[in-house]
Amino acid sequence: MLDLMRKILAGLLSLVGFGNAGAQPPSPPPAEMASGLRSMVLNLTPGEIGLNSDNSQGAVWGIVMETGMDGGFYTLVALADGTTSLYFSTGGGIIGAGEHESVRAASRDFLASANQFASAAAPITDTAPPGRGSTQFFLLTFDGLRSYRAPEVDLGEERDPFAPLFQSGHAVISALRLAQP
Repeated sequence: MLDLMRKILAGLLSLVGFGNAGAQPPSPPPAEMASGLRSMVLNLTPGEIGLNSDNSQGAVWGIVMETGMDGGFYTLVALADGTTSLYFSTGGGIIGAGEHESVRAASRDFLASANQFASAAAPITDTAPPGRGSTQFFLLTFDGLRSYRAPEVDLGEERDPFAPLFQSGHAVISALRLAQP
């Protein structure tokens, strides 16, 4: 009987993360997961998601919009295959929201808008996240990664030429929020 009690206790402890019954590697911390997702999308190639210049609507096949806040930043991702996600550098977010038609439509508009700004964005290799109060756009194109950074307030108050792209990104965020239960 004592042996059975020990097994039950060990099983319960393993369910809450103690012990090694059914040992599984621990999940990475949420912030580490968000960092990994960010890195993955910024290093993604169009071929990995089945895209090429023949089946894409333009030179931009993906866009990442990031805004720095106190203590971190948020990352909005929209890809031409319909993938749409929003996540936070501190952990958490919404992944796979492109399954909702309203989000998918807003993401398509965001990508169409990004195609209008591609030539004004500079080719880059540095993908450091934006600082507090700054917004950065990463345009994933068939010719490589392009970027543009501006103060969030200038984009929001339409004092920057990329303001329409910023507004389009926020339309995606609104669609994401409305699609959540």
